[in-house]
Amino acid sequence: MTKDASGSGVDGRRLSQALRGVRRLRRLSSAETAARMHLSLRSYQRFEAGAVRLNIDHVHRFAAATGSDAHAILLAVAIGSPQFAVRAADNQMGAILTIALQKFDEAQGDRLARLDIHTLIRVIGGAFDELGEILGPDDPDQTWIDDGLGALAERRPKPGR
Repeated sequence: MTKDASGSGVDGRRLSQALRGVRRLRRLSSAETAARMHLSLRSYQRFEAGAVRLNIDHVHRFAAATGSDAHAILLAVAIGSPQFAVRAADNQMGAILTIALQKFDEAQGDRLARLDIHTLIRVIGGAFDELGEILGPDDPDQTWIDDGLGALAERRPKPGR
């Protein structure tokens, strides 16, 4: 687990944020989630808090209990974006990526090692660029409002002043 200056695990914190985000998306309490996972509430709370070592079985049990994507949760930690677990909870993007990679590995075997880094970046990066084009640009009006609200918030005095 990656550690930050305070000594707490960065990966544990990311996992915690991802789990909490998915649980809230599903509008489940900690107790409900623990029961669905067949864990004691305390064990679940420690798992969700990222206070224990990453347990792949618990991640899969959590995903089953919340109807989400275990692979997206694990990828959320790996890419440093706990929000990815929430964004991909319903479309199963993490599982799709993992399945496609597994099938490619099985089909290509040792030939996979012949792929150079430039080709991988061009092809895989191109696939994600194409997905971005399918999604289209952000709504410029919403972006304008979001940016403006952010600028206003930056100028407001911080609490306690």
